[in-house]
Amino acid sequence: MKVLEIILPVLVMILLGMACKRLKLLDQNGINNMKLLVTQIMLPVAIFQALATAEYNKETGILVGIMFVMLVVSFSIGFLLRPLMPAERYRKYLPFMVSVYEGGSMAYPLYTSLCGAENLSQIAVLDIAGLLFGFSVYMGMLGQVENGEKIDPGKLFSSAIRTPAFIASVLGIIAGLTGVVQKLLAGPFAGTYTSVENILTTSITSVILLVVGFSIEFDKKLLSPCIRTIVLRILLQAVMIGGVLLAIHYIVGDHLLLNLAVISYMSAPATFSMQTFLKSEDGSAYVSTTNSLYCLVSILVYVVMAFVVY
Repeated sequence: MKVLEIILPVLVMILLGMACKRLKLLDQNGINNMKLLVTQIMLPVAIFQALATAEYNKETGILVGIMFVMLVVSFSIGFLLRPLMPAERYRKYLPFMVSVYEGGSMAYPLYTSLCGAENLSQIAVLDIAGLLFGFSVYMGMLGQVENGEKIDPGKLFSSAIRTPAFIASVLGIIAGLTGVVQKLLAGPFAGTYTSVENILTTSITSVILLVVGFSIEFDKKLLSPCIRTIVLRILLQAVMIGGVLLAIHYIVGDHLLLNLAVISYMSAPATFSMQTFLKSEDGSAYVSTTNSLYCLVSILVYVVMAFVVY
């Protein structure tokens, strides 16, 4: 039943997005405006809050370093895997589809259900690297690829430092290291700060999932590239999970809760927020359909872990 409680709201919002398209309650312009709202306002606020309230210590730094290296490696391997994608129009998205993870809507709730909300920090630490990499290199390069540009490190850096999500990441880390937000939350204005933050971010998951649902197309032509992408992601992430667990074993030590966090996090689909950065309807359909189908992999991994742990 817990799996259903976690997955059903996600499915409902995705189905609602599909219904909005079918019934013409929303058009592409409306979806594009939603994407702007998410990428320019809601997502940066959520990123700032997550990083500003994270715990920073020596072990955190080590784990973030391990995960960041893994993300760079898996993303780089994604470029080497591109010849395995016959469909040329989807080939450019492959590196982005086999790396980075959907923490908030998938990995977090599944892990919380398995290990308890009191242990959420175990998986949140892993997501710090995902946020840093995802909203700098990853989204910057996605923008260049989506615009048909050659990957230019200079433009990438210039684009990153002007991206609201990246700026929010930097400010969030500074706030986290200085403890500014933690002090604010311990003071008389805690309620006001929390209320403002909540009203800006509460709907972010719903909006992103609505966009995902709107972009899904059950086209026979999509089935083959989607399944191929899923298989490649499973194979690559299985190797990456093994590498991360090995690194943690030798550098940090064995922790069951941390190991479960790694497996849960790295078994999630590619970040749903990627959807909000895409301009091509064809690319959006491919990414949305692949990510939606990959949720089944996340659920299967969760069920296996539940049987092993309990």
